[in-house]
Amino acid sequence: MKIKKVWLFMLLTSLITIHTYYSTVHGLDSQKTPKVVMLVINRVDFQDLYNMPNMRVLIEEGSIGLMNTRASGSQNDFKSYGTLGWGTRAEAGQNTSTFHHLEEDNLAVYERRIGKIDEDEGIINININMLIQQNIRGEYGASPGILGDLLKQHSYKTALIGNSDIDNDVSRPAGFIPMDSRGYIDYGNLDRELIIEDTHRPFGMKTNYDQLLESFIEVYVKGDFIVIETGDIHRLERYKNYLSSTMYQEHKKNILTEIDAFVSKVFNHIDGKPTVFMLVTPFPSDAAVLRGERLTPVVIYDGVNKGLLWSGTTRREGIVGNVDIAPTILSYFHIPPSNMVGRGMSTVEATDTLDYILKLNNRVVNTSQQRYRILYSFAIYEMITSAIALLAIIFTKKIASKWYIPISLGLLSNIVAPFTLLILPIFGPLSIVNNYILFVLCTAFFTCILYFLGRKKPLNIILWASLLLVMGLMLDIVTGQNLIKNSVLGYDPIIGARYYGVGNEYMGVFIGGILIFTATLIERYSVNRYFVMIFYLITTIIIAFPTFGANVGGTITAVFAFLFTSVRLLNKKISFKKLLYIFTAVIIVVAAMATIDLFFIENQSHLASAVEQIFSTGPIIIYQIIARKIAMNIRVMGVTVWSKVLLSAIVILGILFYRPVGVIKKVTTTYPSLAIGWSGIIVAGIVAFAVNDSGVVSAATAIIFLTTTMLYLVMNLSN
Repeated sequence: MKIKKVWLFMLLTSLITIHTYYSTVHGLDSQKTPKVVMLVINRVDFQDLYNMPNMRVLIEEGSIGLMNTRASGSQNDFKSYGTLGWGTRAEAGQNTSTFHHLEEDNLAVYERRIGKIDEDEGIINININMLIQQNIRGEYGASPGILGDLLKQHSYKTALIGNSDIDNDVSRPAGFIPMDSRGYIDYGNLDRELIIEDTHRPFGMKTNYDQLLESFIEVYVKGDFIVIETGDIHRLERYKNYLSSTMYQEHKKNILTEIDAFVSKVFNHIDGKPTVFMLVTPFPSDAAVLRGERLTPVVIYDGVNKGLLWSGTTRREGIVGNVDIAPTILSYFHIPPSNMVGRGMSTVEATDTLDYILKLNNRVVNTSQQRYRILYSFAIYEMITSAIALLAIIFTKKIASKWYIPISLGLLSNIVAPFTLLILPIFGPLSIVNNYILFVLCTAFFTCILYFLGRKKPLNIILWASLLLVMGLMLDIVTGQNLIKNSVLGYDPIIGARYYGVGNEYMGVFIGGILIFTATLIERYSVNRYFVMIFYLITTIIIAFPTFGANVGGTITAVFAFLFTSVRLLNKKISFKKLLYIFTAVIIVVAAMATIDLFFIENQSHLASAVEQIFSTGPIIIYQIIARKIAMNIRVMGVTVWSKVLLSAIVILGILFYRPVGVIKKVTTTYPSLAIGWSGIIVAGIVAFAVNDSGVVSAATAIIFLTTTMLYLVMNLSN
C-alpha cells in the first residue's frame, strides 16, 4: 500500500510540474487578426542587431530566439529561405529563385511551362515546376508554396518587396516565403528601381530604402502577409573577398544604419495598426559559420508579448527551428498548419533576454565545437583499452599480474565515462583543455572509488558503476534532460537532428547500462526476475513517453531487447511465436505512445508529427522516413568514429570465441544471468541499427557495456 501511495505522489507531482511549466508559456497570436510584416536581414547576428538603436528597442520589448537554419542536404541560403516558407526542410537553389513581375514576357514563359494564370498583377516564379521536382526528390518532401496556399484558401493576400540582385545576377529567394504552390505572390515590387548606383558600395550598388518604403506603404494597404528583403548584407557577403577587414566592417556598419532607419520609418507607418513585426535571418554569415555560430536571430514584436521564443519543435527556451516560422505566421491568421513539420512559436516570459540568448549561444557553440574531439578521444580510448585487455587475456601467462589492476581500471572507466560526460555541463561552458582535464579527472576519480570499494567482488564494481549511470540518466530524463541537452554525448541544436528527449548516443548507453545493471543484480543477489521486468517497464516508459525520452527508435529497441531478455530470464526458449509476440508488443507500445502524444500532450513530439503527416499526406511519408533513415545510416557509417567502435567490438568478440579456447563458455557458465544480459545487448544493437536514423551510434554505445564487462570478468577468471 505504501509503495502505491509513493507512486501516486510521484505521478501527481510530475503532472503539477508539467502543468506549471506549460502555464508560463504564452501564445503570440491575438484575438484580432493582424497583418504580418516580415523583414529579412540575411547573414547577421544578435550583436549586429543590438548595435542598431531601433532594432535594440524591438529586441528589448519583443520576443527573441536563436533559430536553427538546417535545410535538406547540403546547406545554402536558398534552401533556408524555402524552409522558412514551407515549414519543412526544403530543397532550393538560385536557379529556382526566379521571381519576376507578371508582365508580358514573363507571363508567356510562365504559361508555356505551367499553364494559364488568371491574375492581372503580382509576382510569379517561372521555374516553379523545377522547384517542385527538386523537393519531390528531396530528403524531406517539402511542399513548395504551402504557406501561400493556406493563406489564399482563407482569402488572405501576400506581398513581396525588395531583392538581392547583383548586376544581371537575379537573386530573389525571399519569394519562396510568401508564394503559393503556383509560384504566385499577389502583390509586390522587385523592380531595379529598388536599387541605386553608389560607387562606394559593394558592386557599386545599394538598396534604395526610400523607394522600398514607398513600395511597403503601397502594398501594406492591400497585403496581409508582407515580406521585405533588404538585400544589402547579401551583396556585402558576396563582395567580402575583395575587401579588407576594416572596409568590410565599415560597409556593414553603414548598411545596418540604413536598415535601422528604414525600420523606424516602417514602424512610424504601422503605429497604432494591428501588425505583427517579424525579423528573420535565414542563414548565418561566413564569419559566423567559421566561429561555429550557425544559429541565427529571430525577433517578433507584437506589442504584447516580451520574452524568449519557444516552440514544440525544440522545447527549449530561446531556441526555435526555421520550420517553425511558417506555422507561426499561420497562427496569427488562426489557420492550422498543414503538410508542415514545424510548430507555432510561443513566448516564455523572461527578463534580460539578450544576455540569456548570448550566453545560450555561447554554450551551444562551445558544446558543438568540442563534441567531436571529446567523443572521438573517448571512442579511441575505449577501443585501445579493449584491445589491451584482449591481448592480456590471450597472453595471460606472459603478462605480470601487476598489470591487471591498471588494465581493469581502464575497462571500468568505459562504463563510468558516459556518466562523467552527463554531469560535466554542471560546471558550465569550459575551454576544450579544461573540459578534457575535468573529464579525465572525474572519470578516474569515480573509477578508482568504485574499484576499491568492491575490488574483491568484480560483480559489485559492475553493479555500482552501471547503477550510477542508469540512475543519473533516469533522473535527468524525467526532470527535463537539462544535462543531456548540454552534454557532448547528447545532441547538438546546431545540427538540429534532435532538441529534446534522449538522443541516440545516450539511448544506446541507457539500454546497455540497464541490461548490464539488471543482469548483474540478478547474478549477485538473485533478485526476483519479475521485479526486474517491472523495472524494464518503467525504463521503457521513460524512453518512450513524449515528455520524457521521446525516442521512437529507442522505444522499439527497448521493448524488443527487454522482452527478449525477460523471456530468457524466465528460462524460456526464443521461438518464432514468441518473436511474433514481441513484434506485436512493439507495435502496441508505439501506438499507445502515439495516441498519448496526439490526444493528451499539449506540445506534441516528432512521433505525433509523423503520424499527422501520414494521415494528411498518405503512406508516402512512411517511405520517405525509411529512405531517410537508411540514407542517414549509410552517411553516418562512413564518417562517425562509432562505426569503428562497433566494428572493433565485433572483432574482439569474434576473437574471444576462439582464443583462449573455451573462455566464452567458461564465463557464460560462471555468470549465466549476465550472459542473458549480454545477449540482450546484442539484440538491442541489431534492432537499434535497423530502426534509428543513426543506428550505428546507438548500437556502438550499447555494445560498449558488453565488451567492457565481458573482458573485465574474463580477466578476473584468468587471474
